[in-house]
Amino acid sequence: MQDIIFRNIELISPSDNLNVKTDLLIQDGLIKKIGKVNVFKKTVKEINGRGKTCVPGLFDMHVHFREPGQTHKEDFVSGSLAASNGGFTGVLIMPNTTPSIDSPLLVKNILEKTKDFLTDVNIAACATMNREGLILSPILSLNESGAVAFTDDGSPVMNPEIMRRVLEYTSQANSVVIQHCEDMNISNGGVMNEGYVSTILGLQGIPEVSETAIIARDILLTEFVHNSRYHVQHISCGKSVGLVRNAKLKNINVTAEVCPHHFILTDKECLGYNTNAKMNPPLRTNDDVSMILQGLSDDTIDVICTDHAPHTEYEKSQTFAKAPFGIVGLETAVGLAYTFLVKNEVISFTKMIEKMSVNPKKILGLEEIKFSEGDKANLTVLEKIKNGL
Repeated sequence: MQDIIFRNIELISPSDNLNVKTDLLIQDGLIKKIGKVNVFKKTVKEINGRGKTCVPGLFDMHVHFREPGQTHKEDFVSGSLAASNGGFTGVLIMPNTTPSIDSPLLVKNILEKTKDFLTDVNIAACATMNREGLILSPILSLNESGAVAFTDDGSPVMNPEIMRRVLEYTSQANSVVIQHCEDMNISNGGVMNEGYVSTILGLQGIPEVSETAIIARDILLTEFVHNSRYHVQHISCGKSVGLVRNAKLKNINVTAEVCPHHFILTDKECLGYNTNAKMNPPLRTNDDVSMILQGLSDDTIDVICTDHAPHTEYEKSQTFAKAPFGIVGLETAVGLAYTFLVKNEVISFTKMIEKMSVNPKKILGLEEIKFSEGDKANLTVLEKIKNGL
């Protein structure tokens, strides 16, 4: 591992209340010095930090690396490289693989396989066996094996009694339930947002209440189950933001995330049967985007993630009804967040880093990244270019 000196680089760390332009010496993978560094030995790589900003390593708490079982789309190696290229030093992988990640042995195998990767790979294991919503997964054993969160992502935990038990067991593990909020009976096989655009395209719609109904129910369950923690995945509806905001006002342990496509795009992107705009939850309306932006601004929404979900070109070239949900996002998330949130003064740059680094780790109970001499150098360096990052 080569030692590095960044000269005159901007350091920003929300947790350390740090915003300074200085030298940064990285030695043996550790932060050796923050401050003026004298001429050093020639074996150290020296980088001009002018125009560059160093922040705590970014963390995406919602990605699909497709391994095991779907490695023709993505695998641990290609997924982690995409994460690194996008500036992410850590990710949380989802368990909707083949087989599903509901076995302690599989959790251990994945962690062993990815332990030396440049990007830290963390695991969200299944809340129920095979993500079927019928039988609880061995939550405590999965947690002991290294799983840091629990979800049936791609499918909701539909049964309220099962969801109650998931909350109870995860509270014992001091872990968090991450819910794909969709009442499948209401969405009823829909393929895009229910509204004007779905009507003119003649496509089955997914109404907003399919999302809000599950969130409202789960907030009540979280309030009922003491010490439980609940996280709303990929929020898409403005009314969902209101539900989360009200829960936080009542001090219920609820957090939420949003993806760039849901705070930038609308269902109009589906015109022309554009399958690249087919995702679940679906793109909604301008009003929903406006309310999501407000939720980001007032910190109702805690996390910006990607829901990075790669598919093959063939799969996405099918008809809109048959094409799979999902798009990739790891390599574009930082630029999109900066362009559409920071430049548009929705949130500050520091707040963006909180939502893409500090808050995901806090929600998952992972070690906080500190900018202190002697600490591990878990850093992301962003370069400013004309009109953006």
